[in-house]
Amino acid sequence: MLRSVVICPDSEMTGLLVALSKRGGIMEVTKAVDKYLSGYDLERFLRAQAPEVVFLSSASASEALEIIHGVEAAIPGTPIAALDRRCDPSILVELMRAGVREFLNYPFDENSLRATVQRLRGMVEKRPAVSKAGADVYTFLPAKAGVGATTIGLNAALYLSEIPGINVLLIDLDLNSGLTGFLLKLDNAYTIYDATNNASKLDEHLWPQLVARKGGLDALPAGRLDPNTRIHIEDLRMLVAFARRFYDIICIDLSGNLEQISVEAMRESKQVFLVTTPEIPALHLARRKLQLLQQMDFGEQVAVLLNRTQKRMLFSLAQIEKLLGTPVHLSFSNDYYEVQKSVGEGRAANPKCDLGSQFAKLAERLARGKPDAKPAVPQKKFIEFFSTGHGETSPVR
Repeated sequence: MLRSVVICPDSEMTGLLVALSKRGGIMEVTKAVDKYLSGYDLERFLRAQAPEVVFLSSASASEALEIIHGVEAAIPGTPIAALDRRCDPSILVELMRAGVREFLNYPFDENSLRATVQRLRGMVEKRPAVSKAGADVYTFLPAKAGVGATTIGLNAALYLSEIPGINVLLIDLDLNSGLTGFLLKLDNAYTIYDATNNASKLDEHLWPQLVARKGGLDALPAGRLDPNTRIHIEDLRMLVAFARRFYDIICIDLSGNLEQISVEAMRESKQVFLVTTPEIPALHLARRKLQLLQQMDFGEQVAVLLNRTQKRMLFSLAQIEKLLGTPVHLSFSNDYYEVQKSVGEGRAANPKCDLGSQFAKLAERLARGKPDAKPAVPQKKFIEFFSTGHGETSPVR
């Protein structure tokens, strides 16, 4: 069924359109607003509803034209049908020049609406609307508990949120020991449970109430420990589908247990980052998980992140790659002092230290290809590479 939205200050006209649509099973009206929207409000509304067709009141020609241009910018090719109580030829010509191809004169009936929708459906089938690319999803999977997958995912998300033009969401799906809320010093009352429980009701008004804000980053923490509480797969799918419309990048922290919701999150992912350390137990489990992920057809999506590297390690990087059977995507140095300091202050690792610059490098790679992304945080100046002391660090804003 054709999915549509209605933007019309005339409640009587909207009521008739919705009633006829329902009674005749003509189309699905997912949302109707009783005022003209503009700017970010319009963009947010369109991203949240993802309509195939827009019904728009032309009572105010200037505001209608502004919306027509906004729809074309947000979802190019979306057919628009105008609604009005009068049929002013001069306004109709102006609307047609802007791209409107259908007009319903109030009071319309079921037959006229059905014929209009049939023509609109033909337009959609002939030229599907080109929605702005949805968010890229990246999941962070630990080879074993304690290897630092949460730290890497959290810092990647924080650094991404500092890149102009990139909107980032961090989801904590480690329901047994999720630390996102604690690490970010969040006091938000809502969690991933609340978001998934309301997945079918999500809209541009409810969503801002559910997510917590840390600087430029939105987050959904795991929240309370409750072995009796479960997240249903379909709810997670709806949540991710909704969030894709609002964000450029979504980072998801996984538990490492490969439960159903983790597997579902990985299926949504552009890339799955398997995090390990150079220790023998972690490498052993990383190798086993890599083999399992390949059997599950995730092979091409998986990239290995090697955490807590040191100058003197039991195995060289080449030996680790040979053991795992795959190259290491990126390595992160072992900087216990900086990790503990940043955790205590609820911020990202300092970009002036090696670890911080490595997190920034990961963020830049994830942002690559996003059309609105600007250069990331400044890299070290040449002289700073010779600094050996930890010194005082400044929080990343």
